[in-house]
Amino acid sequence: MVEYDDNVEFFTHQYRIVGTARLAGQRLTDVLNDDLLSSVELQDVQVFRLLAPEQVVATHVSALLYKKGILLATSGAQDAAAAERRFFKHVNTTEWGVFLTVPSFELRGRFHVRGTSDLKTMLLAWVGEFIPLTRAKAVFTLYPEVTFRRDVIIVNRAHIEVICSDRAISH
Repeated sequence: MVEYDDNVEFFTHQYRIVGTARLAGQRLTDVLNDDLLSSVELQDVQVFRLLAPEQVVATHVSALLYKKGILLATSGAQDAAAAERRFFKHVNTTEWGVFLTVPSFELRGRFHVRGTSDLKTMLLAWVGEFIPLTRAKAVFTLYPEVTFRRDVIIVNRAHIEVICSDRAISH
């Protein structure tokens, strides 16, 4: 039997989907950036409309969520062991304060750029479709009273419309 071990939430254009996923000691970012999988399997699923964020519109034992439809994702607990195995954990990074938009959301937070590269270079060279944004806040643009604050929000870069930064984008 497969064990589902981490609370996760995903945001699409109109929905918030909450459930548990088997991350097997990996960070959610690593699972989302795994090119071998086109979807994420969830158990104990609740679906919420973003316009009525407290109202559960559906509950199901399981669900399959296609990665292409994900705008944002978060994980309830960051596994310390997964963070220790992170490939770039000892690489110096520069923090960039950013404001960005994806359909239906405005986000504020911090991108972490490796080495001396600038934000533009990082976005062009980033491996994978999902980029973590730390100390993050997401606002649902159709109903700005609906906000979500998380330590980390993972953004599907294929849906990014604009990125504004607290410093020059490139040198």
